[in-house]
Amino acid sequence: MNATRVILRNFSSTARKNIKDVEVDLPASYAKLKQKQKLFQIDNGLRIHERGGAMDKVLYNFSTLLCIVGGALWAKNVYTMAFPQK
Repeated sequence: MNATRVILRNFSSTARKNIKDVEVDLPASYAKLKQKQKLFQIDNGLRIHERGGAMDKVLYNFSTLLCIVGGALWAKNVYTMAFPQK
C-alpha cells in the first residue's frame, strides 16, 4: 500500500517541481501580465474598476451611461404600454 502511494506521487507531481536547477525562460507577455497583476493587488484606496487607468474610466462611465439610458427607455416603454394612446 505504501509503495503504491510513492509510485503514484512520483507520477502525479509536476515536472517543474522535480527540476530544481534548470532556469526556464518565460515569455515577455507572461512577465507583463504578472506586473499588471501586482499593480492591481496594491492597496491604494482605489476600487478595482478605477485601477486600470484612463481607458478603464472611459469604459466604466460609458457603461454607466448605457445603463441609465436603457433604464429610461425601459420606463418610457412601460409607461407607453400601461397608458396607450386612444
